[in-house]
Amino acid sequence: MTDVTAAVKDAGTRVWNRGFTNIFVAYILVNLALNMSNNLATPYANSLGATPVLLGVVATGFTYGAIVFKLASAPAIDTFNRKVVLLSAIGVIGIAFIGYALSTTVPVLITFRVIQGIGQAFTATCFIALAADTLPREKLASGMGIFATGTAAAMILGAPIVLKIQEATNYRVAFLVAFAILVVGALAVTRIKIKPFPKKKFRISVKGFIAPEALPPAFMQLLFMLAWSSVFAFLIVFGQEQGLGSNVGFFNTAYGLAVFAAAPLGGRLVDRFGYLMMIPMLVFMAIALWLISYSTSMPMLLTAAVFGAFGYGAAGPVVRSMAMGVVPKSRRGSASSTLYLASDIGQLVGPVVGGLIIASFGYETMYRVAPVYLVLAVLLLIFSRGYVKSRSAKVAAEEKAAEAAADAEAVRPA
Repeated sequence: MTDVTAAVKDAGTRVWNRGFTNIFVAYILVNLALNMSNNLATPYANSLGATPVLLGVVATGFTYGAIVFKLASAPAIDTFNRKVVLLSAIGVIGIAFIGYALSTTVPVLITFRVIQGIGQAFTATCFIALAADTLPREKLASGMGIFATGTAAAMILGAPIVLKIQEATNYRVAFLVAFAILVVGALAVTRIKIKPFPKKKFRISVKGFIAPEALPPAFMQLLFMLAWSSVFAFLIVFGQEQGLGSNVGFFNTAYGLAVFAAAPLGGRLVDRFGYLMMIPMLVFMAIALWLISYSTSMPMLLTAAVFGAFGYGAAGPVVRSMAMGVVPKSRRGSASSTLYLASDIGQLVGPVVGGLIIASFGYETMYRVAPVYLVLAVLLLIFSRGYVKSRSAKVAAEEKAAEAAADAEAVRPA
């Protein structure tokens, strides 16, 4: 029995099979390294003399590369050997990490942030595709739910670890530690066994990465990220100016821990009571932003983190489920791409606009203005929820009818 056959047989019975475990470990390690570098980027740029506007550009620099190369990532992942694609993307990210350690000016740092984004355009989508390949179809939802906790785990560990390392040594050493963790993640990827699949021609098309049906939830995600991206873009610098030092990294830890409870709870509430249950989540997100603006102590900042988890941490997965529900299974890749593209634009624009507000009015004002985006998200939710509900029901009915027709054809005598 070959390794691939064994992996497929193993995957057919349980979630925690050998293939899924290898991918999950690699996913945590790569995300931990990315989280560490992202939390270092803005304070390092600040130490190099970056203005608030440039801090916003540094924070979002990776999205420049990610947005452009996402056009090629989906067809590449469906055309070429996925493990090779993933290892190549990790290699590009590794080049960026070495570049951070060697950077002595803000423009050079921004250049390597763009290079990191090129790698990230492929990693998340490729990891998800590989994980899905190892899971039994009847356990796909529960398996992908478990897989998503890898991001939360990386968030819990990344910021406090890397900030303590930087505090004890320097930025160069901290970036090199992140690079070492990335290398270990790449080694874990080499242990992944993949199934061969039919080859097809590599082709980039608009239909491959944009789903018009998913635009309402995508615009909601855009508004979420315009508000929430400023938290992680400026929080460390703001917290250090407030006298919280490296302890500000524990915001990520509290947020990540709370997400483990908030995300499944938010999904259950929406399933039971409908999409209007997202409104309290957006209120919690707004409260988190306001609490951050007034934070001068760790207890208040950690309270903000918990509110944020029950805000964006709960609403984010719901809006992703909306995007997946309005399209048939055959177009979920393009719906996912639409959502990620909106998220990237929000991550790109939000901190830049935030930096402009900070330059004129200060950090506190920026965090107090950001909830305006959430008011727009509430209005969009109210006006689009009927479309999302009816469209999801229509797609589900069509798929059910198609499955029934296929079953009838299968039992028809020859």
